[in-house]
Order: sequence, then structure tokens, then C-alpha cells
Amino acid sequence: MTPQAQAPARSERPRLVVFVVVDQFRVDYVSRYSHQWTRGLKRLFEGGAVFPLAAYPYSGTVTCPGHATISTGSFPATHGLIGNSWFDRERGANVSCTHDDDVTSLPFGGATGTERHSPGRLRANAFADELRLQAVRPPRIVTVSLKARSAITLAGRGGPGTLAVWEEDNGTWATSSTYAATPAPEIDWYAKANPVTAAYGKAWNRLLPESAYLFTDVAPGEPRAGTFPHALTSPSGAPDNDFVTLWERSPFSDDAVADIAIAALNGMKLGQMPGTDMLGVSFSALDLVGHAFGPNSHEVQDTLARLDVTLGRLLDALDTSVGRDRYVLALSADHGVAPIPEQVQPSGVSAGRLVSANMRRHIDEVIDGILGPGTHVAALTSNQVYLTPGTYHQLEDTAHGLATVMDAIRQIPGVWKVYAADELAGRGATSDGTLAAARLSHFQGRSGDVLIIPQPYWFTQSTGTTHGTPHGYDQRVPVLFTGAGIRPGQYYVTASPADIAPTLAELAGIVLAHADGRVLADAIAR
Repeated sequence: MTPQAQAPARSERPRLVVFVVVDQFRVDYVSRYSHQWTRGLKRLFEGGAVFPLAAYPYSGTVTCPGHATISTGSFPATHGLIGNSWFDRERGANVSCTHDDDVTSLPFGGATGTERHSPGRLRANAFADELRLQAVRPPRIVTVSLKARSAITLAGRGGPGTLAVWEEDNGTWATSSTYAATPAPEIDWYAKANPVTAAYGKAWNRLLPESAYLFTDVAPGEPRAGTFPHALTSPSGAPDNDFVTLWERSPFSDDAVADIAIAALNGMKLGQMPGTDMLGVSFSALDLVGHAFGPNSHEVQDTLARLDVTLGRLLDALDTSVGRDRYVLALSADHGVAPIPEQVQPSGVSAGRLVSANMRRHIDEVIDGILGPGTHVAALTSNQVYLTPGTYHQLEDTAHGLATVMDAIRQIPGVWKVYAADELAGRGATSDGTLAAARLSHFQGRSGDVLIIPQPYWFTQSTGTTHGTPHGYDQRVPVLFTGAGIRPGQYYVTASPADIAPTLAELAGIVLAHADGRVLADAIAR
């Protein structure tokens, strides 16, 4: 650990705690692309307390678990959000991590909302919940993201003074009855003045000269419409959902998220009175761009270059409204991403795509040979195999039955490791690091009966790329802090995003009821 500078010792608690999450931000983007940054990202990584070795220690590296881990300081085995969705055995269908039939949409700007979201499935308190319980003055808490699951997991359970804002898939900004009874005027004003449809016809072009970008602009596995400029239009000629999808998958959506955060910051006077408020901002464009174009693409690089400018605006607003020495900010990511397999294969490294339907059919056929004909697989979701009721125990009671099924799955090209539910539920010591990671993502009643871990550079997504494994490119993400009470420097110690909430709680003078992470004390000015 080599501190670069000394921050002044803490004299008071920060007036504002800021969580910034950049969806799908691999840690190596800093070393690869930081020469393209001049504003916000540059300021944060050069002037903050940075933990270059940070990584998620669990296997299910996707958005909902990542945001919940950042906000609660606990792992999926504790907070219960094992994926963006999972198979609900009682319903006999997949459920999303935030869908809730018992709440209603509360749209902004006079739009019509249809989505129903809440934190009802979260099983741990978020930092926001503990701040609301313990603060001397009732705090104001605002979170913003394109994705409901990102805004909600940062905001926690809701309560007085807490508002989570997200974009429904048709371009409507909304919250739910969990967080408000009437639209907040600051957000309502923004939604009316800046409809998503106003971006129709805009073009996303490179911010920097083409020579500033690494790698080839169009590479194998990228979309056919993979060249700049990217027009935000629709075959229908109108700003319909096809247009909204393109807008979401562009840096313009990050700009809107930042604008709403700044509107809330100023309009609700966050951090401008004694006591501690909270702002959570999750930028989703990098994830949507990265899934389509891959981590080497000009699109990913340009999204980061533009986010650098956008974060610069957000930091300037925080400096002006709150004061640079009165807020503390943490930045991380919910997961990384794999390279596109078609771009890996020419190097001679094994890479490819698993076909979920074929895997499910194969597993059913193997179980047919043991238990007789029937439908034995209820669902295959996010590499988790959910068997029909009674099937798992029948396999256990049949000589070598479960072992035969697991061995057969291991023979599928692209499969690396396979674990049964009993192994995943265990808490004893293990020398298998992958099993240890899988256990941290296992939540009894929600997780599957069998977990499949693909080989590096293999996954089930049929186009582009994805994440969700215990491989390094999915687990390793940035963790940094800046602002009040932080000692800048590069800290080469073991860390994870689960350490963010405990560290911010220490600075804010509150205690988390339970945390799997720890306080990163080296970065705190004494």
C-alpha cells in the first residue's frame, strides 16, 4: 500500500454519502482505456483511494446481486438476491429479483407506468436502511438508474425521505408505491421537460478522434449494425420501443441518469444541511453496450469516454452544491464481462457458446435412463438446473443416480464444473475455490438443484457476450473512495465491493446490522 497524499483528519461526518455504480465496468478498463479520460473518471482514479485487487468472491456475477452486495455489504447467500431472476418453485415460473404484484407503478411526467417493482425479496438491510434507522436527522435518500433492480437495491426497503427512480422499458421514468404516494416534483419536472422521445433522430458518434481508440472498430461477433454513427431511429419511423432500446444502449441514457441525479441533488438540497443524506447513481449504458459489442469495441471505449465527461459534470455539481470536503463517494461495478468468443477463438484458446435448450434436453434424457421417461427439468436459468418436485431426492435414492447425471453434464463441451445443491448448502472448509465462490451465491429455496459452471470464455448467451461466472473477467471490478475522511492512494490489499457499505457506514457514524464485508480502514484518514 502506497498512499499518495494525506487527507485532513475527519472533523465531522460527511453531509452526503454517494454510491456510484458503473454497470459492467471491468477493472482492466482502467489500465487499457484511461488514456482516453480527462474529467470525472480521471479525477476519481488519480485522486481517490483505489483498491486495484478488488473482486467479487462469489460466482453469480450479475446486476441484481452486485448492486445488493454493494448496498448491504453482504453476499447473495446472505442478502438472498441470487440473480436478476430465478425459478420460483411455488409459482412454477421465473421471477425477477424486484418484481412485486403487490405494488403499483408511479410514473413521472404524466406518463403511464406499468411495471411493478419493490425490494420485497431483499433479505438484508441496505446502507440506506441503516442510515434511516440511525441518523440523528431523518435523511433524504435518492437513487437513480435505468434499471429498477439497480435503483431499488441501492435504495433499500424504502421509508420516509427515500426515493428510487428508474426507467421503465418504454422510456417512462418511474418509481413505485413502495417509495412514494405522489410524484416528486423535482423528478416530475425533469421528465416533463426532457422526454426520452426528444432524442429520436440523434446520432451517437465517437467523442474522440478514431485514432484514439484501441482495437478494430468492427470485429467478429459484433452486431451487423456495428459501425459509427449509430442512429437513434426505428424502422417504424416513430419513437417506439425499438428506438428506446437503442437510446438505452447509448451514452445518452447515462447523461439522463446524471441529469436526474443532479436535479434531485439541487432540488431536494441533498447534503446541504447538517446530518447525512445519501445519493445513489447507477449508470447502465456500459452494460447494454458491452453485451452487444464486447469489451474491446470502440463502442465500449466511447461509452467510457463519454461517462468520464458525465461523471465530471456530476462531480462539479457535488462540489458546488455540497462542497468537496463535505461528501464522500464510492465507485464500483456490479460485475465485469467476458470477451466475445468469436474474438477469442482465433488465438487458439477454447471459447464458445452453450445452448441452454440442448443442455436441458440432454439432462432430461440422462434422467430418463435412470428414472424412466418424463419431464425432469423444470427450468434451466442462469446455469442453475431446477428439477421437477421429487426428482432430486429420487436421484439421491437411486444408486449412483445423481453422480451419473452430474458426470453426464460435465461431458458437455464447454462445461467446467458441476455442483449439487447439498454441496452448495455446505459451509465446511473446502480447497475448491470455485465451490467456495458458488456457496456464497447459494440461497436455500431460491437456488437450483444443480449448478453448472462453464469453462472460461464459454457461456449460454447466443449473441454478443455476457457475465455471471466466477472467472476473473467477471469478478474483478474497481473499488475506490474519494472525498471527506478518505486518504488517497493505491492500496494493494484484498478487497471486495462488499467492503463499500461497511466503510461508508464507518465514515457516516452508523453500524450495519450484519455485513460480510469489512471496513477498509487503511483508506480512512485518522
